[in-house]
Amino acid sequence: MHRDPSRQVAPAARRFDRRTAAIMLGATLLGVAWASYNLMSTGGTRSEAVLRPLVWVIFATPFFLCIGWVVARRVEFWRAVAICFCFYFFTPFVAARIESLVIGPQRAAETGHTFYFWTVIVLHVIVGTGLSIWRALNEPPVRIEPEPESTLLHAKR
Repeated sequence: MHRDPSRQVAPAARRFDRRTAAIMLGATLLGVAWASYNLMSTGGTRSEAVLRPLVWVIFATPFFLCIGWVVARRVEFWRAVAICFCFYFFTPFVAARIESLVIGPQRAAETGHTFYFWTVIVLHVIVGTGLSIWRALNEPPVRIEPEPESTLLHAKR
């Protein structure tokens, strides 16, 4: 069967997966809440004593989002892990660059890089929401199950 190139085909309508969106957005918001709590618990101090909460600021949202993504779409496990790792890994670089452009290194050091940490949280909200919407608009990949041998034998006859 050949396809007629002159015939126009309308693009398939995308279906919005509310369940996936709700789980992933919920996980993102939970991660943002945990990151915000940890940042506020430092009270603006920067020392070895507050290192763990500051690590949670950077790690919480990608971690929670990855868990939510896997819960929503188990078949996308490796995609979720890879994308959330990149999300976690590159956000500090982007936030540091934004901080250096907006307030400068001198002012950033004086404030204990508070702007940087809040920029990380804002970036997490934006990217986490974007990833949630992206996955909710795309169907999960379909696993192709091998056909039983009896069906294959009958098809060859």
